[in-house]
Amino acid sequence: MGRIEKPWGYEEHILSTQVDVGDRVGMLGIRRLVIDADEMTSYSYHEDQSDIIYLEEGNAQIRKEGGIQKLEKGNATVIRSNEKHQIQNIDTQVAKILEISFPYRPEDLHRVEDPYEEARDNEEDQEK
Repeated sequence: MGRIEKPWGYEEHILSTQVDVGDRVGMLGIRRLVIDADEMTSYSYHEDQSDIIYLEEGNAQIRKEGGIQKLEKGNATVIRSNEKHQIQNIDTQVAKILEISFPYRPEDLHRVEDPYEEARDNEEDQEK
């Protein structure tokens, strides 16, 4: 489905499909986040979307409002809507994380802290 470059690595879109979950209908999104060594995503939340985070490869931790949790290969972590979170690679090799989101809406992303804010602003200026 496509690769999107990010300041921290890249994201691969694996699947987007319409599904019914209980009484809700929406898009199910599956993406692989490939986070470079010692990099991290922004600290952010989604108003409506919930995520399941699954570590496929590498060593990573997730920061939530309640603290920091090391991600374990083979175990999933649930991020509920409105829960602030950030994923950090804590290794010298890339970390691969499968992120399953429902209802998936790329615009439902609200950054609270962004270590790449300046780089993002420069990219937007170049696109104008």
